[in-house]
Amino acid sequence: MKKITALLLSVIFMMSILGSCGADEEGNSIEIPVVKKPTYMIYYGEVTNEVVNNARQYDIAILHPRQGNLTRKQVEKIQSSGTKVLGYIAVGEDLRTAGMTAEEMLADERFVGDGTGPKVDVRAEGETSLAASDINGVTSPGGAGFASYYLDDNDKDGKPDFNPYFTCAYTNIGDPNWYDVLDKMQFDGDDNVPGIKEILTTDYGRGLGCDGLFLDTVDTCAPNGYTSDEDPGKTRFEWTAPGVKSFLKKIKQNYPDKLVCQNRGLFFFNHLLEHYQFSTRENVDYLFYESYMLDSSSAQLFNDGFFADNKFNQLPKLSVEANLSDGFTVLSLGYAEGPDEFGLKKALEGKGGEGLAILRGDIAETENYAGFSHYITNANLTMLNDFVMNNRIAEDEDEPMWSSVYNNSTEWPPHEPEPRVGIYAAVPTKGGAVVYWDVALDKSGVAYVLYYSEKPFDFASDPELKKANKVLLEPSLTPEYEQGQYDAIPYQAEVSGLESGKDYYMVIRAVDKSEKHNTEKNTVYQMVSPN
Repeated sequence: MKKITALLLSVIFMMSILGSCGADEEGNSIEIPVVKKPTYMIYYGEVTNEVVNNARQYDIAILHPRQGNLTRKQVEKIQSSGTKVLGYIAVGEDLRTAGMTAEEMLADERFVGDGTGPKVDVRAEGETSLAASDINGVTSPGGAGFASYYLDDNDKDGKPDFNPYFTCAYTNIGDPNWYDVLDKMQFDGDDNVPGIKEILTTDYGRGLGCDGLFLDTVDTCAPNGYTSDEDPGKTRFEWTAPGVKSFLKKIKQNYPDKLVCQNRGLFFFNHLLEHYQFSTRENVDYLFYESYMLDSSSAQLFNDGFFADNKFNQLPKLSVEANLSDGFTVLSLGYAEGPDEFGLKKALEGKGGEGLAILRGDIAETENYAGFSHYITNANLTMLNDFVMNNRIAEDEDEPMWSSVYNNSTEWPPHEPEPRVGIYAAVPTKGGAVVYWDVALDKSGVAYVLYYSEKPFDFASDPELKKANKVLLEPSLTPEYEQGQYDAIPYQAEVSGLESGKDYYMVIRAVDKSEKHNTEKNTVYQMVSPN
């Protein structure tokens, strides 16, 4: 316990607020993006007046319409405070089938559909390319008779595969027939499950009129290797991943003013995986990161290996994606579970104790180090609380820290990657240059500024490089990164308006998006002569 507590208390925790613009002595001004990290809460219990009033203090409230017995009146009251309400919906499993058998499904026309399912992967055995997948799959060799969107890759017995923990049938998220079913489902009636239209509009079913969707069970399409054959909850449905992108695109087309939050599915943002070629980035507004550190297990606070992987492998890659022009905001969730001796639930209820330092450490890791917006609750997501709101520190006093998407660790847990600081390369172009760099981390988000000069920098007399010209870089991904090269540099940007034949010295520094514009002052430079 002493080792864990010391680790958690060693991290300084703060939160992010605003940004502005800056200018150097020569009048070369740049506009630093203004960013305010949203506060949020998530609650899966019955929505009472207490819940409504608690939700009104946050920027975002994620609620479970079915379990909460949510009404339009409650949503309206929450929205009147400016809070955005996101309604839960499962997309990779059919909640209507909870507790049913395959035989019971066959007796209900809702689950029979066109009778071409369940479906299986069309790819030949050993084929790994997702590009070779058919978005609709092929009928199971074990038989048909079910709706096309049910899956049977786990045993190919002609019956839908079920999640053994939640007893729901797995679904092909990208099947157009499944989208139509999800769109039309209604809370009051045979379905007893709210659908997309009921959650987002005010003239269908309960007409909840939420501001967006919280998409759960996206991990149904995870890489096959994520679960072993011995795992009761194994899934072999990676072939359905390409369809997720089209599913999300359809939501955005049909409901263009609504927000989308994707729960996990981190494999879509890892350039080393096949799933990256079908990234959902441009069609999601928020990415939800469960169990970044504190997980829902009662046996341990967190798994050392998973946490290290989240922090040193997943986080840098996720930050690259989030910071692009079509990127997203990350909302993270920690769980006040673990062994009773730590007293996390008591601490969450404001009763202090040893668990207080652990929960604060969770905030430190997620908000201050990773730059996420965080919330903490119990495993059932029913402990209404203001713990994160009351224990975060608003000010950002720290400069960004350089990291790297490239981690050569061969051990487990993985170690921290060696930072690739500042400008990595500068390649001349006609009248300009293309510059390359890796990722930096900060609780307030990061902007990247290029400083350039025709004379060598004097870092001793001008550490802030006030005499240099400045350009706010708009990062895009390098082809090598998009193609999955293991050690690729992720970011590139083109700088124009330079004179051919002249030598230019260049530095890239990371600036956070707080109102203080904390700036790291690396002295790594490249020299380039435009063509």
